[in-house]
Amino acid sequence: MTLLSILISTEMKSLQAQPVQTDNARVELVSENQSIQPGESFWIGVHMKLREGWYVYYRNPGDSGMPLMVEWTHDKNFNIGEIQWPYPVWIDAGGGLSSYGYYGDVLFMMEATAPEDLTPGETYTLKAEADWLICEKVCIPEYADIELTLDVTDSDVDYSEEWLTEFSDTRNKLPVKLDYWSASASFDGDRAILTLSTDAFDIPDYSEIIYFANEESEIENSADQPFSIDGNTITMELQKSGYKTDEFDYLWGLLYNPDGWDEEGTYKAMTIDTRDSSIAAEVSEELPLSALSGRFMVILGFAFIGGLILNLMPCVFPILSIKVMNFLQMSGHNPGEVKKHGFLFGLGVLLSFLVLAGLLLLLRAGGQELGWGFQLQTPAFIAFMTFLMFGLGLSLMGVFEIGNSLISVAGKAGSSEGLRGSFFSGILATVLATPCTAPFMGTALGVAITLPASTALMIFAMLGIGMATPYVLLSSFPALMKYLPKPGAWMETFKQVMAFPLFATAIWLIWVFGQQAGVDGLTRLLFGLLLLSMGIWIIHRWKAVQISNRSRIISRTIAAVLIFGGFFFSASSPTLLTNSGDNTTTVDGYGVEWEPFSDQLVNDYRAEGENVFIDFTAAWCITCKANERIVFSSERVKNRFEELGFIMVKADWTNRNPEITRALESFGRNGVPLYVIYSENLSEPMILPELLTPGIVLDALDQLSNEEPLTSLE
Repeated sequence: MTLLSILISTEMKSLQAQPVQTDNARVELVSENQSIQPGESFWIGVHMKLREGWYVYYRNPGDSGMPLMVEWTHDKNFNIGEIQWPYPVWIDAGGGLSSYGYYGDVLFMMEATAPEDLTPGETYTLKAEADWLICEKVCIPEYADIELTLDVTDSDVDYSEEWLTEFSDTRNKLPVKLDYWSASASFDGDRAILTLSTDAFDIPDYSEIIYFANEESEIENSADQPFSIDGNTITMELQKSGYKTDEFDYLWGLLYNPDGWDEEGTYKAMTIDTRDSSIAAEVSEELPLSALSGRFMVILGFAFIGGLILNLMPCVFPILSIKVMNFLQMSGHNPGEVKKHGFLFGLGVLLSFLVLAGLLLLLRAGGQELGWGFQLQTPAFIAFMTFLMFGLGLSLMGVFEIGNSLISVAGKAGSSEGLRGSFFSGILATVLATPCTAPFMGTALGVAITLPASTALMIFAMLGIGMATPYVLLSSFPALMKYLPKPGAWMETFKQVMAFPLFATAIWLIWVFGQQAGVDGLTRLLFGLLLLSMGIWIIHRWKAVQISNRSRIISRTIAAVLIFGGFFFSASSPTLLTNSGDNTTTVDGYGVEWEPFSDQLVNDYRAEGENVFIDFTAAWCITCKANERIVFSSERVKNRFEELGFIMVKADWTNRNPEITRALESFGRNGVPLYVIYSENLSEPMILPELLTPGIVLDALDQLSNEEPLTSLE
């Protein structure tokens, strides 16, 4: 009976929690309760027993690292809250870098609420995927599928004797808000002075105080944090992070004091938030901009100008050229109809910007790290755009007529199809515009992506208005049409010539696809285009007016199978997996040696006092490629970089890369191109303009070498 009891007890434990042993940690999903009640709250957590000498990261990992991430995979709608982070320890990561993290045993607690529809007497299993980075001298990403089975009861719950003490100890390590302490901060350039005071008791001589920021890139993590005590007031000095490009105007984090922040010394960690009291302490966004503030109006102005200039970007040119041809064709028609087409084109642009913005903000709210042009990081979308450009080009060449397509309807100015064509050509122009970040547009997007949804949508709407304005104005004042050539037989030639920019765009998209999916994926795409051509040939060869209904159905079915089959065959190409640990230096076509970007790499070089140039780029960004060709084909520019001993770092954002996305966001940007210079001669990183010339780069390097106090050329 004793043996049977032991076996049953062991089996019950195995049902309740399934530990996972990785190379460097033992991880399991645990609960303070052995049983739960429907609709009631309880506490669970991810417990990690780490290999000796190894550590995992706090919510803000410091100069480098990645905190624990948990994704729930069970079926029932358990409401599981955010991780409650115990206070960390300060870790010397070497090279002048610091991290925040945990050694030994650590429990990451979360509050859960069970659904009302659980059935008492049964059991339910919580499941999760956990990802974390664990480090010693090297850092290794690890993951585990963890689960926990709990009894469901309608009577009093049973608590876990095994884990009750662990949860209690962890609660004592959670930072608390103490009302009898007041905190304020003053800022002087790169320095913050934190002032703490209390009237609840006489402050003793504290031996140590450490400030841990809740957000990355707020303070210099390795800098000293001197403090002094004068009566019942503590004054502490903090240093602004070199990665922080916006204003240093608040402190939000926790203060660790081994002597405790109460008279008994019970509470070791205290939360502080020096922001406006109307802002919730757990909100990590910037202070919202007032819609009527001067700063916000400047941002709207940048968005409008960026939208205007976007019309001149190479990736927009093909569709806008087609639209100009459309206006030429309509110049002999009713001016009222021309005006309608212009407004519908503008409406298509505006609504497209709002839809893309809404999608981007929705994914951001879901925790995705995305940026402007993110859809071009997906091979399926690249395949779709390639098929579209290639098909439209064949239509312009006269190979076939689409009927209701964006191209053919554009010529039917007086019909409802023509009006739809103007609307959809505005949509297509926006889709092609997204990989470009025109001058002024990058700043507007970088601000918008950090703001509340309603304010951000206003900025995206202004981008759309800026892009649509020239065409709305042209259609609103038909007198301007007299400066355009009159319609004639030359229009057919012009239409066919306009196919070549579309084919050029398709070639560019094919090249981008190859960067993402490799040679095998590129072959799949080319084969898909072959099937598309065969489908179009069938449609053209057996025209609907020349064949019977039965033949039309058969031929159109075969054509549809070929076209859609070709697309899905191409779109299913997997993205190439890149090794984030690969530090191989590459040499581009201009003879420049580039090192692949990582936060750790940049921080190491900065700690060594090296000059660093970072090129945030992507294969699908034509502006980036144009800048590279113009600047790095100049021997003077390359020689100047070599003379100043620059380390050239390339942050390739062609495929989705969360680390690069976070780096862009740290500079207030959400798209490429972006060019950043680090140097000991600079108090802050130098941001170069989005459109470069050799002269701009040489001027920046000359001013840098002369040690002039320059932080940005924008």
